Amino acid sequence: MNITICMGSSCYSRGNGRNIEVIQQLLAQRGLEADVQLVGHLCQDQCRNGPNVTIDGKLYQQVDAGAIGSLLDHHVPK
Repeated sequence: MNITICMGSSCYSRGNGRNIEVIQQLLAQRGLEADVQLVGHLCQDQCRNGPNVTIDGKLYQQVDAGAIGSLLDHHVPK
């Protein structure tokens, strides 16, 4: 599984700074750090819809820390 999180200034300041922490915590709780590739990338010109997170090629927009848990529940087994 691949999770890519936008670290551009707009997405980062809108919540991806916190989102990456939440993702790391949830992956650690589930013992999945070695099974999930978590990477950051620079802006992909989707700033107005951010914060943006891509999971296995599917782009999710306006993702906040509360939504991260639901997204991971959908994509990653508990």
